[in-house]
Amino acid sequence: MRLQKYMAHSGAASRRKSEEYILEGRVKVNDEIVKELGYIVDPEKDRVYLDGKRLKIIKKHTYILLNKPLGVVSTASDEKGRRTVIDLVENDSRLYPVGRLDIDTTGLILLTDDGEVTNKLTHPKNIIEKKYIATVEGRPNKNELNILRKGVMVGREKYAPAKVKILKAFEKDSIIEVVIHEGKNHQVKLMFEKINHPVKKLKRISIGDLELGDLEVGNYRYLNEEEVKYLKKLK
Repeated sequence: MRLQKYMAHSGAASRRKSEEYILEGRVKVNDEIVKELGYIVDPEKDRVYLDGKRLKIIKKHTYILLNKPLGVVSTASDEKGRRTVIDLVENDSRLYPVGRLDIDTTGLILLTDDGEVTNKLTHPKNIIEKKYIATVEGRPNKNELNILRKGVMVGREKYAPAKVKILKAFEKDSIIEVVIHEGKNHQVKLMFEKINHPVKKLKRISIGDLELGDLEVGNYRYLNEEEVKYLKKLK
């Protein structure tokens, strides 16, 4: 088994993050520092350490779906002392969030100790749709929405086409369903800023087949068997 895969299975980090740790010289195998990404370890015989702490493959992983509230950061810890998504769950596993939601965005975020699944869900090559409900200023017209559907230019970068449809329109704002598959920082907000309809409120309601449903804000649940099978089947 490749060293970075072993680390991901241990819950230490995603496979990509594990590769960074290896290149930084923070990983030892049998008391020797290893900086080779293709290094092969024997899970039954070799001892693997990250920053001096021994890593062991987790036999059974934990998967938690959380409805993130406003004001909570999507990290495992925070140097500013702010409340994190990990603070909201009672579990002894070494969990970390899959991807991020802005501090002022609510909704679905997955917490797990499965580095392989994290890598599958966040790797750019995998096209996994994420659905949001956005409240934006004003009422975008058909031409403006078509800009997003064709792929909007933000700075020098062209975003992939988005699926957008107006769910409700009021005098001063609109509620819009947005589906994207990229994971760029502040992506939905930047898209609507580009067509002059700033986002006032944003909530993620699904990632692939994982759905928030009627889970209340601040609450969480463990994934069921079918949902875990879905994650395992991702390539």
